Amino acid sequence: MEHTLTIKKVIAGGKGLGTLPDGMVAMVPGALPGETVLIRESKRYRGHLEARLVRILEASADRVAPLCPYYGRCGGCNLQHAAYPAQLVLKRLILRESLARLHLELPPEHPTLASPLPFGYRSRLRLHLDRSGRLGFHQHASNTVVPIGRCLLATEPVNLVLASLAESGWPKRLAAEIAAIELMHSPTDATVTAVFAPRPGQRLRHAPELVDGMRPLADAVVLSAGPPHAVSTPVIFRQDFAPRGLSYHLCWDHHCFFQVNSLQNARLIALALDLLPAAPSPATALDLYCGMGNFSIPLSMMGLIVTGVEQNRASIHWAQTNSRAAGLTTTRFFINDVERQVQALVAADAHFDTVLLDPPRQGAGKAAALLPLLQPSHILSISCDPATLARDFSRIVPQGYRITRLVPVDMFPQTHHIESVALLERV
Repeated sequence: MEHTLTIKKVIAGGKGLGTLPDGMVAMVPGALPGETVLIRESKRYRGHLEARLVRILEASADRVAPLCPYYGRCGGCNLQHAAYPAQLVLKRLILRESLARLHLELPPEHPTLASPLPFGYRSRLRLHLDRSGRLGFHQHASNTVVPIGRCLLATEPVNLVLASLAESGWPKRLAAEIAAIELMHSPTDATVTAVFAPRPGQRLRHAPELVDGMRPLADAVVLSAGPPHAVSTPVIFRQDFAPRGLSYHLCWDHHCFFQVNSLQNARLIALALDLLPAAPSPATALDLYCGMGNFSIPLSMMGLIVTGVEQNRASIHWAQTNSRAAGLTTTRFFINDVERQVQALVAADAHFDTVLLDPPRQGAGKAAALLPLLQPSHILSISCDPATLARDFSRIVPQGYRITRLVPVDMFPQTHHIESVALLERV
């Protein structure tokens, strides 16, 4: 069934939303606020329906022609049809609506921190490889691989290796044993590492041959579940930083999480440091989900006594390594589940002046409700999902905190993903 619809707004996930004359809410990928569109129902639920965009009858002034030839087939991007300034506005509105829905008092609006590069920013790509040898991204809501030879979001070093791979014939030779290939670009030295992920339950019979064959195509090759000899050279990624006049570098390996938009990550760190008020010395900070020290190292260099918690053993190794390289003596790191570590700190009656929270997409969960028991004056939250951010704040704010700063950060241009930095102060 087809309908004519006026789009009111774009919601989390990047879909346009409008209401039909009978009151039914329709969600339409690819539509922008203010547009009148012809849609075709694809699935109807009790309270809303999903629809496909058939034709744009009245286009928004913010609509642009997507630059990517794979757009609409590849499931990686879903906002390329919006001009970049409009994307920034949409993300600010979505973030604030996600929090306002829980009736949380919000600070004055802050514009979204734009990415230095709206294209060519991704230093890490995960490419799927199907059994017929097609290498690319999954089609939206499907396991079908859309083969690609270049990604407009990727950095040029990543694209050079991707193009070499696509032209080499290697994907077909790898298809029986390899399910995915990650290309990782080290920001400082521009080297690119290819990480092969075997198919589930697949025994790699030809690991050395795979590595040897790939060496001409990438600076290093790693099998994510392979023997030690499967690494052609030691793989260490590095980025240099200079926020607030500080000067340091961070190193990590392919087992660690790191932000794929390295230029925007540097601005994110500077923003986080700028939002934190000066604390009396010696001030203490608890960095939860600290990774390889993305925030722990600059916080410590600013004079704070930092405790970092992270479950990933490799990340903690690099956090300690980065701390030593910066000449720091006031950091300590724990390998532990965050909720268990926070429970232990609460049981020990530990207190911190500041808590920094940088959880994965699923949020901090039950650990969020324990944070006020550590009595921090400030909680600085870095989130990559407005919905789980709202859930975490609903557990913290009622215990005596208010949101004083809320800054959307565009870490992933051309996509619906929204990063944010928020400061909570104890009332």
